[in-house]
Amino acid sequence: MALSLCACGGQEAAPAASTGSSGSAAASTAADPADDYYLEIKFSNVFQPTEWNYKASEKLAEMITERTEGHISVTYYGQNELDCYGDSVTQAVNGANWMGLEEPSLFADYVGDAAMLIGPMLYNTNDEYNYVMESDVVQDVIDRLAAENIHILDTHYSFGFRSVVTNRDIHTPADLKGVKLRSTSSAMFTKTVECLGATPTPMSFTECLSAISSGVVEGFEGSTSTLAGAGAPYELVKKVALTNHLIATRWLFMPEDLYQSIPEKWRNIIDECAVECGKWEQESCAEDEETQKKMLAENGVTWNEVDLDAFTEACAPVYDWIVEEYGADPELQGKLLDLVTEYRASHS
Repeated sequence: MALSLCACGGQEAAPAASTGSSGSAAASTAADPADDYYLEIKFSNVFQPTEWNYKASEKLAEMITERTEGHISVTYYGQNELDCYGDSVTQAVNGANWMGLEEPSLFADYVGDAAMLIGPMLYNTNDEYNYVMESDVVQDVIDRLAAENIHILDTHYSFGFRSVVTNRDIHTPADLKGVKLRSTSSAMFTKTVECLGATPTPMSFTECLSAISSGVVEGFEGSTSTLAGAGAPYELVKKVALTNHLIATRWLFMPEDLYQSIPEKWRNIIDECAVECGKWEQESCAEDEETQKKMLAENGVTWNEVDLDAFTEACAPVYDWIVEEYGADPELQGKLLDLVTEYRASHS
């Protein structure tokens, strides 16, 4: 894929002549090297215009471009137009002028512990998730990703929790036996769907609706906003089993070497915009969920509680698989559970 080119200015200003006080004045008014720096970044993910990740991505691209006065120009490509999923992560590792928004387990090929951080049945709320993301445990993973040329800009881009969506009554893992569900290309997501009891069928969500219509799959696992989103999936599948097995979150990233090459003046603005848009998405999506559920109910969608203990037990092997597949720290799950328990104890 053709990559955008970087015009990295930073040319040194010509030295002023040594003419006493006038020379000092010239030196003090020398142009900031950052003012000669320009960079074009392509920003890609799979999301559709009705989805919160798309809205936040579009907002972020415009915000960075505007606040840096065009010195950092970010162009957003959604709807799977450019590289997504693992290919997007590869763009960063290879040092492209690139920004991505992808599910954290896709970084596990580089740092295995990344998959553990969003393992199944771990979080119940965004606040629990945010608390863990701010911990030293997660910062250690982020530091190790930086060594692989993956710079994590923000972790707040969350849009609810993922549940099983079909036209069946699902209450236990046994109810999913033989049911083909669309899953993402993330190996951890595929393994989780398998442990839930279903048969995973990896594909882009842009292919999912036609796959449901043709009977290739019977549904998918996803959030309320996905069910209510582009293409009106709720017209095809009407029953949501509230497994809430995974938090629906994405991490914003870019190449570490590219990030470090940007003058601090513009880098600080990128950092501020990244966090601001991430929190905006998370909070906006949470506020919008009841409105979305009302619309879905009016269109015949129903929700049912499930045997959470049974699903939690069924998903336990996912963590063993992460250790075996990626060489993740076998003690990390316990550390994450301790952090979640710590948060719950202090907010009960």
